[in-house]
Amino acid sequence: MQITTYTAFRQHLKSFLDKVLAEHSPLFVTRANGEDVVVLSKSDYERMQETFYLLKSPKNAARLLEGIQELERGEAEERSLLEE
Repeated sequence: MQITTYTAFRQHLKSFLDKVLAEHSPLFVTRANGEDVVVLSKSDYERMQETFYLLKSPKNAARLLEGIQELERGEAEERSLLEE
């Protein structure tokens, strides 16, 4: 996570955006007279929205979290996808 001021962001816009895209890391831009903002890539935003959607259902969230725990305990088995 990187933090910069609004002035520095304006002065180095391209380099800040390139870094956000390359590192998949959000950039926090502070403003003296307003609410701070966060800059992130479109793909990172879309992944975040998909995660929120999947976790919105408590039943689905529990199922996904159990799957993650099984993976971390070494109880998961990798399978290949069926090809059509």
